Amino acid sequence: MALLARLRRLGMEPSDVEVKSARGGLSSSVVETISAFANGTGGTLLLGIDESDDFAPAEGFDAPAVRDVLADACANKVDPPCRASIEIEEVEGALVVRLDVPELDPVEKPCFVATRGAYAGSFIRGGDGDRRLSHYEVTQLLSNRSQPTHDRDVVEGATPDDLDEALVEAYLARVRRRSPAFRATERGRLLVRLGVLTSDADGTLRPTVAGLLCLGEYPQEFFPQLFVSFVVLPGLRMGETAPDGRRFLDNETITGPISSMVADAVAVAIRNMRAGAIVTGVGREDRYDYPLAVLRELIVNALMHRDYSPAARGAQVQVELYPDRLVVASPGGLFGPITVADLGSEEHPSTSRNQTLAAMLADVEVPGSRGEALCENRGSGLLSVLAELRRAGMSPPEFDVGPGRVAVTVPQHALLAPETIAWIGSLRQVGLTDPQHLALAMMRTAGRATNAMLQAWGVDRLSAGRALKDLVDRGLATSTGGRRYASYRLVEDAGEQQAARPVRLTGIEAELDAVLQAIKAGSTTTRALTERLGLSQRTVARRLTTLIERNLIAPTQPTRSSRQSYRLVDPEGN
Repeated sequence: MALLARLRRLGMEPSDVEVKSARGGLSSSVVETISAFANGTGGTLLLGIDESDDFAPAEGFDAPAVRDVLADACANKVDPPCRASIEIEEVEGALVVRLDVPELDPVEKPCFVATRGAYAGSFIRGGDGDRRLSHYEVTQLLSNRSQPTHDRDVVEGATPDDLDEALVEAYLARVRRRSPAFRATERGRLLVRLGVLTSDADGTLRPTVAGLLCLGEYPQEFFPQLFVSFVVLPGLRMGETAPDGRRFLDNETITGPISSMVADAVAVAIRNMRAGAIVTGVGREDRYDYPLAVLRELIVNALMHRDYSPAARGAQVQVELYPDRLVVASPGGLFGPITVADLGSEEHPSTSRNQTLAAMLADVEVPGSRGEALCENRGSGLLSVLAELRRAGMSPPEFDVGPGRVAVTVPQHALLAPETIAWIGSLRQVGLTDPQHLALAMMRTAGRATNAMLQAWGVDRLSAGRALKDLVDRGLATSTGGRRYASYRLVEDAGEQQAARPVRLTGIEAELDAVLQAIKAGSTTTRALTERLGLSQRTVARRLTTLIERNLIAPTQPTRSSRQSYRLVDPEGN
C-alpha cells in the first residue's frame, strides 16, 4: 500500500491521514476526525494500523466488525452524513479498514457531531490531530448558505460629510459614463441606489460600510482596525530577529480608503524589493522580486473579499514580506461553493461575499492612473495573478484556507530573479521576447530548456518553438536530441556563468519532466495538464502514476476524488 509506505517514510501522520489501531473497536474520536476531514480538504482514515509499531497491522483487529460500526457512524453520528464508501483492504497479510472522506460541499459545511450541534461539534484538522472550530469559524461556514450583506450595514455616527468629495465625484462620473440611464439621476438618490448611502433606523442618510471604505476621507475613524498592516521580516519565521535585534525591517500601518491603501501598500513593497531592468522589444522594463500587478491584485482581492461582519471588524488585512516569500492574509474563509482546488481555475464560479463593495470597486479608479478601475469584478483576479507569475517565470501561489482565514503565499523562487535579469542584460541582445527571457533563465538555472518546459509556464507550443530556434540562430543556444524531444542549452560563451550540462531527456522521461514542470507552473489537474502539454489524458494519467511512485508528486485529495489535483513533493517526502 503506497499510503503505508508514505507513513513509514515520514515516521508520522500527515494532516490528511489519521491512523488508529482500533483493536477494541471504534473510539469516539473517530467521529470528530470524520467531521474534521469533511470540513477541510478531505482525508483518509485508516483503521487496523498501529502507529506505535512502525505502522504495522494491529493484532486482534476485527475488520468486518469495525467496518459495520464505522458505517453506522458515517450515516448517523455526523450531520450531514458522510456518504463515502468504506473499504476492507489486505495489507501485509492482514485486513484493514479504509475510509476516504471527501471534502464536504462548501455550502453544506460544517459537518458536525450530531449529538453536540454545529457550534460544539464541528472540527478541523490541526497538525496531526483534530481541533474544535471556534464560534466565529462555524458562523463563517454557516454564512455560505446565504448572501451576507454586512458591506451594506449603516455606519452609525457617520454622515455624508465623511465622504471624500473628490472621490465621490470621480466615482459618480465613471458610473454615469458607464450607465447613461444614471445621468439624469439626482446625486443623493444615485448614491443610495449604488449602496454608498443608506437610511438608518430614524431615516437619516448615512454611509454604508462599503461606501465609507471606498469613498470615505478616513474610514478608520469609525473602524480603527480596518487597515492594511505591512511588515518586512528579516528571517523566515515571524519572531526571528535581524543581527541588530530588529524584529521588522519595515513596519507600516496603512490607512485611508481602499484605493489609497492599495497604492500605499504597493509603494511599501517597492521600497523593500530588489529591482532589475530587462530589455524587451519595446524598450526597458523594470521587474521586481514580485510583479507589481500581482501585489496589487492580491491586496485588492483581500480587501474586497474579506469578512466585514461585526465579529471581524477588529482584524486587519496582513501583508508579510519574508526573504523567500510574500504572504497576504485576510479574515474570513472562502465564500460560496468555492474550494481550494477551484482557486485560479477558469471554471470555478464567480462569487462575492461583499456584492455591493465589489460592484463599487469596479468604478473606483486607481490613484494616479488614467481612468483604470481598481478591479474588474469579473472573477478574473486570481487568473490574472497566475498569468503574471507565469510571465515572470515564477511558481504559482499557495493557498492556506481555513474557515476563518485565507492566506495566499507567493514563493520568491523565480526564473527571472533580478540577478538573472542582469545576466540576460549582459548578453546585449536586442528584441528578446518574454518566452526567450524564460528560456534563457531555464538554461542558466536548470541547465536546459525544452518546448514542453516553456509550455508549462504558459507559452504556446509554436511561440516556444520560434523562441528556442531564434536563440540558436543568435548563437546563444545549441540544440540536442530529436525534433520532438529537443533540449536546448547555452553555448559555452553565452554569459559568464554556466550551469551544469543537462541530461538529455527523450521519450517517456521527457514527458515525465514536462508533466513535472507543468505542475510546478500551476497546471495541477489531469485536465489542465492534458490541455497545457497536448498529451492524451491516458498518457498524462500514466505519467502521473509514475511520478507518484517516484515520490516526486503527491495527490492532494483522496483516491477517486472528482477534485483531484497534484502537488510537488519536497526532497524530505513532505
